[in-house]
Amino acid sequence: MKLIVFVLFSLITTFAMISEANTKRDYLNVVDFLNIDDMRQTMLAAGEHGLDPKKYWTDAMEDFYWQGGAWSPQLKDRANENYLTLLQHISMGVVNPEDVGVDVKMDKKGFITAKQLQVLMLAHGTRAQPLLNGMAPKTPQYLGLKEALRKISVQCNPTTWPTLPSLKKEVRLNQRNPALPAIKERMRQYGYRIYTTDDLMDNATVDAVKDIQEMLKLRGDGILSNDGKTFRYLDQGCEERLAKIRMDMEKMRWFPQQFDDRYIFVNLAMSYFTLIDKTGEKPYTMSFRTINGRKERKSPTMVDKIVYVVINPFWVVPPTIFREDKVEDIKKLQPWEISEYFSSKNYEVWNSSFTQRVDPTTIDWWNLNTNDDDQYFIRQKPHTGNALGVLKFMMTNSFAIYLHDTNMRELFVENQRLLSSGCVRVEKPLDLAEYLLMGTPWTREVIDRYTAKPGEVLEAETRVALKSPVPVYMAFLTSAMNSDGVIRFVDDDYRQNARIERLGNW
Repeated sequence: MKLIVFVLFSLITTFAMISEANTKRDYLNVVDFLNIDDMRQTMLAAGEHGLDPKKYWTDAMEDFYWQGGAWSPQLKDRANENYLTLLQHISMGVVNPEDVGVDVKMDKKGFITAKQLQVLMLAHGTRAQPLLNGMAPKTPQYLGLKEALRKISVQCNPTTWPTLPSLKKEVRLNQRNPALPAIKERMRQYGYRIYTTDDLMDNATVDAVKDIQEMLKLRGDGILSNDGKTFRYLDQGCEERLAKIRMDMEKMRWFPQQFDDRYIFVNLAMSYFTLIDKTGEKPYTMSFRTINGRKERKSPTMVDKIVYVVINPFWVVPPTIFREDKVEDIKKLQPWEISEYFSSKNYEVWNSSFTQRVDPTTIDWWNLNTNDDDQYFIRQKPHTGNALGVLKFMMTNSFAIYLHDTNMRELFVENQRLLSSGCVRVEKPLDLAEYLLMGTPWTREVIDRYTAKPGEVLEAETRVALKSPVPVYMAFLTSAMNSDGVIRFVDDDYRQNARIERLGNW
């Protein structure tokens, strides 16, 4: 016992001598206390987090290790450097999100200080693997992806993940096909609750097919055909599946290590909204569909927070939509049709400072310099036909990205919901507003009373501040494993994975 105390005291004393300058040497002095065998095993296990072990513990290091180099200072120095790199990658990500593209509005995270690292290392018993796990993301999304990676990895070989046999003909409910046992086994590998692996297309199999069809943004008819997208989804190679999961794990490393006890997460790729609140006696969740930015006007990966709700919002047409949509629509009109166009949509034109309304018929729309984005603004008055619907959930970013209602709620039944111009339309705006304004005078009844009624056009909007901001995390995740245990995939419509893979040299 005295020896343990002495060793711990010696470590603390030595760590206290490390410079506060946080140079690379400061960090290397901290990790130098780790055992090389422990570090080796940890770096070789980096694949659990979707990282390539050989980038940290190289083949050359392994050869030298077995040739008697385990006690070599040179090998220990290299191991220290590579392990520190692994800690940085697991904490901040391999790729700098600032380099990915305009659809990622995130700064690169900072690394902890050398002093914080030494405290963490002591807390984890001066062991490499617990320290690494302690610095890895703890968000449900990351942990789900990590488990999905594990489940598919252990099955990823030609024996357990073979090419599926051909169906020959389409299969419907209660029909039999000799290819179904292998197909049903593959569904079980994805986590679907398939109770028998016989040749019958039963209800559980049809439900799984419909779920996959939703991921593929197809009409869910529950029919399997050999040349259909659903069959190709199931027959996708496991290596391709693992690659998607790895890219999505990388995206989640850009976010905070842990989310708040109350937060909103929007999966942009799957067009889905989830709210989690663990602040009460019982956890509260809310989930529904969203409509997100189309390929040409992508909704960004970002971190923000909702600070207030706007009831009956004005819609100020964003510059891109003004240039590419509205002005082009107006140019197709005859001069005498302009006034009717604006009045029928409850549009107004304002000057750049919003101090004066402008008669739209006095503007030469056909020769307008649309490169001057702020020359004029089009604003739509609050009403049920407003593009933002009757509710807007305002965030703090400078990109004019927020959550809102819509006047086209019928689109939520579509599986393909990458349809907006960048903002996120929410399926249940009244439910969300009621939750966010809980504890204020703005009950559901009051909100309903204030919102515009059909045929009513208003001249003002109402802003209501939240009692406390609610964090919002938005990410384009092409894979996920939720609480039902099913591993799901969607297409990389934004081509974000390809960019991350190229930047990270995976």
